Amino acid sequence: MVGFVFLLMVQMFGVEAETDSKIDEKLLDSLIKGVMGCYPNTAAFAISAVKDGKVVINKSFGKANREKDIDMTQATRFTIGSITKGFTSYMAGKQVFEGLYGWKDKITEVFAKKNIKMSLQGDFRNNYCTIEDALIHRTGVKTYPWLLSEGRNISRAQWVTEYLPRFEEQQEMRTGFYYNNWFYDMVGYLVELFGGKSYEELVKETIFEPLGMTQTMFVSDEEYDELGEEEFSQAYQESYQETTLYPIPKHVMKYISSHNPAGGIVSTVGDMAKYMIGIIDAVNGKQDSVLNSNVMKEITQPKIWMTGFPSFLSRPTFPVTFKDSVYGYGHQLGTYRGYDYIHHGGATFGHYSYITTIPSLDMGVFSVISGDGYLYKDIKNMQMLMQLYLFDVMMGIEEPWVDRDGACSFPDKWKSSPRRFPAPDQTAPEDRGVIEYRSFNTDRDTAIPDVERYLGQYTNPVFPTLVLKLEESVLRFEMGESNGTVSMKPDGRMEIALNRPTDPLDLPEADKTKAYLHFVSTSDVADQKMESLVFEYLEQYKFQRSSVLNQSYSFLVLLGTAFFTLIRLNMSPL
Repeated sequence: MVGFVFLLMVQMFGVEAETDSKIDEKLLDSLIKGVMGCYPNTAAFAISAVKDGKVVINKSFGKANREKDIDMTQATRFTIGSITKGFTSYMAGKQVFEGLYGWKDKITEVFAKKNIKMSLQGDFRNNYCTIEDALIHRTGVKTYPWLLSEGRNISRAQWVTEYLPRFEEQQEMRTGFYYNNWFYDMVGYLVELFGGKSYEELVKETIFEPLGMTQTMFVSDEEYDELGEEEFSQAYQESYQETTLYPIPKHVMKYISSHNPAGGIVSTVGDMAKYMIGIIDAVNGKQDSVLNSNVMKEITQPKIWMTGFPSFLSRPTFPVTFKDSVYGYGHQLGTYRGYDYIHHGGATFGHYSYITTIPSLDMGVFSVISGDGYLYKDIKNMQMLMQLYLFDVMMGIEEPWVDRDGACSFPDKWKSSPRRFPAPDQTAPEDRGVIEYRSFNTDRDTAIPDVERYLGQYTNPVFPTLVLKLEESVLRFEMGESNGTVSMKPDGRMEIALNRPTDPLDLPEADKTKAYLHFVSTSDVADQKMESLVFEYLEQYKFQRSSVLNQSYSFLVLLGTAFFTLIRLNMSPL
């Protein structure tokens, strides 16, 4: 009977951790709990580690749901965000090695094989952009983060073939690394076109099932919809003052569904341990490797320098170096203590995860946090420090450089800089070189002069229509499912306090995400309507005023088309 119960538990959790004599689990538990105490807005933390083909750590801490007092367990699911890109690049690699297309093949020509006309902005990009350019973030196309959480009912095929061709250029193609989720959606769409099944079905058949990842799914699956409060980690957004966690509704994750190839996988720490073993075995060319060694070796080769990404740790400031220097296909690559590692992070709405493997040492660590940190700074610090501690222990280093005090005050122990961003009163945003997308203060707003100049509808080829209107003397913003109030800041910027469909319910004004409007007028006349605006949300996008004349013309064209259609069908419109 005992044996049966043990077997049942293994099947439920997916793995059973084996003891590694080098790991003092009581010390590890004490360290993680102590560090979580220093980051009180970490609701839950889970971590797994593999060594020599075995799972040696599979632990969970904190609450899967604080409001319901539900513990985080090894069976609790969560989203893994952009770690999904490694799955997508592997699927594309399988098709490349099958000869269906090549890494260097032009995107437009690959789509043409399936009789689909595809185009991209700019002649050079349209004529020469390749599958490799897409996978290594070298297209130079804007990322449009706003659209990833819009929740519009648009299929993957529509996003790729109708919207992606309209996306504007951020920088010239092949001039540097510029991260872009949308091209992974595009590669995922190609995978299903050439695979004859949905992307999700192909990933399950090719990766999940062979590796035994029985607890893993996509946010679009019915199985995800059926997960109860004890089965899925509640996601949270942190208040800007870092004092409160606001729950994010579970259905919000469904907004990623069309973008599954870029970040839509839901998993457990145990299943991610199986995935790490799969990566390590394939890279090391083991005969019993479940995943294709040739494919895995190819997608984890250096392809492009990750320009613009600062080193997390580097000597001589720190006692070690941990730096993502280059990118492969869906994998970041770097070195730790002289050993090459394969790495990637993932972030969705309140879930943040990291996966790191060192194939030459046959070891890997995966971790996930439910909670939030301003610009993800503290979340990344805590996760990566706990991972590096485990790597040191598994390497046999007697005194790991990470300890509780160092992790809690990071990076103060090694350099004299504040752990958290200073308040705007202490250092102005322009002096820090950053724009605040959350704001401490709401009492500095000034009246908007000649507000009537801004009212109306503005259009962009990709976004929903942007509407500015006056309601009870308050300037209101509407775009798609999002809305907000607009105020003028002392520096002249128009700031929007947003209500987004992906936000927690009843979020206080001070903690709402901010976007900005910049207006362009062709006239100095005070009552002249603004002709265009720039909408700023991490990137900048230009909108043109949709004039009444243009709207009337469009309506007349539509009415005329309908009228002549009725005549052609011998039907009377009267």
